[in-house]
Amino acid sequence: MINALVVDLIGETRRRIEEAAPASVDEVRSAAPLVAFSTSVLAEAEALKAFLRDKLYRHPEVMRMTAKSRRIVRELFDAFHAEPRLLPADHQARAMHDGPRAIADYIAGMTDRFAIKEHRRLFAIDERT
Repeated sequence: MINALVVDLIGETRRRIEEAAPASVDEVRSAAPLVAFSTSVLAEAEALKAFLRDKLYRHPEVMRMTAKSRRIVRELFDAFHAEPRLLPADHQARAMHDGPRAIADYIAGMTDRFAIKEHRRLFAIDERT
């Protein structure tokens, strides 16, 4: 599917450039869009996007996981911001100096599994933590 989209995009773009035959940057800027899918592939690509949006990206299970992920990231950020000493030692100094940016960078570098584990370590109430 991706190959078909790429091949069509290249072919249609080539056709449009040849048809417009721009001789300068200004002519390129004033021309109709030169890079595009063909009409038939554009319709198919739009249908594919709508399908994926409705059946995959907005699937209830995906939406639940997205909400959980947002909550985990927000709670980690809030905890580290309120108490930078919860961060690993090598990140504490930067958090004291750069504040929210350093905390956001630290969280952005986490894998999903590590973020979940770290969230449990900070927020789970059980005898093991």
